[in-house]
Amino acid sequence: MDKQWVFALRLISLLFLVVGAIWFFYSIAWLVGLLLISSLIVYILYPLLVYLKKRFRLNHGLATALVFLLFILFCIFVVSLLVPVIYNEVNELADNFPHHLVRIQEFLSWLTQQTVMLDIEDEVRAFMASITENLHQALEYLAEASLMLISGTVDFILVLFLVFYLLYDFQAVRGQFIDSIPPGKRPLAQELLLIVDSNVGTFIRGSLLRCTVVGLVTGVVLSIVGMPHSLLLGVLAGIFNFILYLGPYIAAVPAVLLSLSPLTPSPLLIIIIYIAVQILDGMFLAPVVLGRVVKLKPITVIVSILAGGSLAGLLGMVLAVPVAGMIKGILELVKRGPAYEKLPDK
Repeated sequence: MDKQWVFALRLISLLFLVVGAIWFFYSIAWLVGLLLISSLIVYILYPLLVYLKKRFRLNHGLATALVFLLFILFCIFVVSLLVPVIYNEVNELADNFPHHLVRIQEFLSWLTQQTVMLDIEDEVRAFMASITENLHQALEYLAEASLMLISGTVDFILVLFLVFYLLYDFQAVRGQFIDSIPPGKRPLAQELLLIVDSNVGTFIRGSLLRCTVVGLVTGVVLSIVGMPHSLLLGVLAGIFNFILYLGPYIAAVPAVLLSLSPLTPSPLLIIIIYIAVQILDGMFLAPVVLGRVVKLKPITVIVSILAGGSLAGLLGMVLAVPVAGMIKGILELVKRGPAYEKLPDK
């Protein structure tokens, strides 16, 4: 009985510990998100810091300050270049939204008439009504954008502070982690850090370059064919392209909906443009920029993205692929261990 009570108490204690840990991380989810974003930025900037130290023989503090200053100037350049144009396009889109909505409703009404013979008229009408309701809800969300902008500005300032100190202490933290490991296990810890660097740093830097090219190409081509709001659609294409396989389809939805208006190019042409850009990305950009970083099967990537999205939203979808790559790398590292060695032949 004493052993059973001890086991029961240990089980209950473990349960409370797990619940407490989940509650704690849920309570600081906002801080964890800021730390993750800051860490991703540091992974992007750190190779430049190493290059400046080696190329110009700068001390660590000066190199860190210079890299951080370049990052600030880059942010200012992007904001001053993109925000006014995107703001104007969003205002124009909001002003023309009733017109686009009428055209979309006319198209859906025509689609309803075409599906009467298939006996799915009720389903199409319900779908059309749901789209109209969701569009009105989107307008309500836009009305709350001012509060989100204030909150985002505060978060951005906090991220800047975190980026500077994480960038300055990045190598020291890694060194302390290695020193805290027993000497016999340090080679294993270094291999784990290499797995993290390969699946996080290389993936994020490569994806940033790849998505920038995709966004620019999409925006320029849409502008050439006369698509309104081409810059905004190009920015959306670049952002959502971070999400492998699923992101391009999400980015194409607003462009296809806008193309239903008679004053815009044909929806078929817009679909062909997005498909062509993705072929360019899949055949040239991804293999050259990402190389062999992503060694996952498509089904693994899709399941990881869906799981990451359900757990942490857009940030979870972006981080899903490198996390899945790290898990695969760790499993491969374990398989190279003594437990998986073949027994010698007798």
